[in-house]
Amino acid sequence: MRKLLCCLVMIAGVGPVFGDEAPDRTDAFEKAYAASFYEFDACGDGLAGRAYRIALSAKVKQCPFSADAKTRFVARAAAQRRKSSAMMAKLIEDNGGLPVRLEGMTRSCREQMDSAEYREIKTRLDAYAAGKASVDTVVTQPCDATDIAP
Repeated sequence: MRKLLCCLVMIAGVGPVFGDEAPDRTDAFEKAYAASFYEFDACGDGLAGRAYRIALSAKVKQCPFSADAKTRFVARAAAQRRKSSAMMAKLIEDNGGLPVRLEGMTRSCREQMDSAEYREIKTRLDAYAAGKASVDTVVTQPCDATDIAP
C-alpha cells in the first residue's frame, strides 16, 4: 500500500525541493501529509485524516526548521489539500461512493479500519484531538526522520 501511496503523492505533483539543506528538509512530513488522504479519507475516515494532518502541521511548527522551510510546508500542504480534494471527488464520482478497496491495497477499507494497528492510531488521534495527548503521541518520529507514518 505504501508504494501506491507514494505513486499517488508523486502524481499529485507536490514534492520536495531538492536544493534544500538537510536540516530544512520537510519532505517526510509532506509525503505523510499527502498519504494521509488515502490512508484515512479515501476509506471514509476524514475526521481522523484531518486530525493527523493537524498533528503533522503542529509537529513541523515544533521542529527546528527555518521559517522558510515551515512556510514552504504550509504552502505545499495547502496545494496538497486542493489536489487531494479533487482526486477524492473524482474517486467518489467514478465509484459511486468511496471504494471498498483502493487499488493496491492488500485489504479492504473495512478490514483496515478493523485492524489492531488502525484502532491504535485512532486511539492516539482521538486523545490528541481531545487535548489529552501531545503531538509527539501522534507523530512519534523525530524531525529529521526520512519516513513518517501514523
